[in-house]
Amino acid sequence: MKKRAGLGLRKRLLGVTLIPIILFGIVIILCSCNQLARSVHQEVESGLKNVAQSAAYIFEKEFPGEYQQNSGSTGIFKGNRKTEEAAEILETLKEISGSDISIFYKDTRVVTTILNKEDKPIVGSKANAVIIRDVYRGETERFYAETSINGQEYFAYYCPLYDSQKKCTGMIFAGKPSNYVSEIVLQGVLPIVTIIILAVLAMSVIMWQYSERLTVAMKNLQNFLMKVERGDFTAELGEVVEQRKDELGRIGKSAVQMQCALRELVEQDSLTKLYNRHYGEIWLRKVIEESAEKNSAFSVAIADIDFFKKFNDNYGHDCGDLVLRKVSNILRKNMKRQGCAARWGGEEFLLVFSDKGLEESLEETQRIADKIRRLRISYEDKELGVTVTIGIIEGDSRRNMDELIKAADQALYEGKESGRDRVQVGFVKVEAPLG
Repeated sequence: MKKRAGLGLRKRLLGVTLIPIILFGIVIILCSCNQLARSVHQEVESGLKNVAQSAAYIFEKEFPGEYQQNSGSTGIFKGNRKTEEAAEILETLKEISGSDISIFYKDTRVVTTILNKEDKPIVGSKANAVIIRDVYRGETERFYAETSINGQEYFAYYCPLYDSQKKCTGMIFAGKPSNYVSEIVLQGVLPIVTIIILAVLAMSVIMWQYSERLTVAMKNLQNFLMKVERGDFTAELGEVVEQRKDELGRIGKSAVQMQCALRELVEQDSLTKLYNRHYGEIWLRKVIEESAEKNSAFSVAIADIDFFKKFNDNYGHDCGDLVLRKVSNILRKNMKRQGCAARWGGEEFLLVFSDKGLEESLEETQRIADKIRRLRISYEDKELGVTVTIGIIEGDSRRNMDELIKAADQALYEGKESGRDRVQVGFVKVEAPLG
């Protein structure tokens, strides 16, 4: 389920990031192709216009005079020469420019470089009706992106031809096959498309890696928050989030700060800064479970400040609070690597020694009691001393928490009955056979 959730999150992130990139790439490709096609068309148009004008100029120079058709001979004459003699000129221009050229008398081709299937010029063929209307009758030059001539599509330029009286007597055509122009466009587009596709792929790989790291970080943050929600205030966020410098990293740091605040609120006693009773119980249950699993030793102690009531009665509750804080400071510092110190209630404290047997725990407890005995508390120009009585037992994972606390509390009671200011060892009473 976690893998599916992570995959789903990664897909959503990729969708949010890659789809705009892909769409942007498509837009760039379309715009680039369109712009390149327009540039190629303009370039080809300019070239065809130059070819047509050159052909018209040379034709007029070499064939001066008016069009005429002699009754005694076949063909069309211009001046005193047959127009078909201009074929050689047009072929030369075709070799130079790569363009097909046709000269029309009225609407009929009289000279052309376009060949039919038998490799003969298609002399005598007519222009289509649209071209006749636009160019011959309309007397305007026109470009046509696709016009069919002899079964082939041409990118063509047509312009009218005039006699000495400025009367339109025909047309001149210059054109290239449409597939030739398309190939030029394609050759120009391919590098652009290739670069854009490679760029999109590179960005996709980068975004995939980024989304994968982001997904891992978000899952870590989510798991961390879920643990905190369940009350696990020892959960660690992990470097994958903490080391990030972006918003997610800042959110992670805020989450850790929230965890610390909640931990203090839920686990810590506000006055003494020790763990509170609730967390002390959680800790003790955890130690009992670990001892059962690993067969490790532990010890439990209950400490009580001797004659605590006199501090409140003689000096006020502020003095009593000061005594609690001073004693708690010693407990916290000395239990930091030993186990857990919690305020059990009033002036009582729970001490849980992890991975320590009774003998070692007893030595530590006596050392703590001695430090408290040497403690001097300054209050309103008075120097006050304080002692504690501690009842300690060796832990037994076969017993529950209540039984262990009861045994330690009984040892504490015996210590107080024996004169206080001491560490009293007790034992868990076996009231029934262990099963």
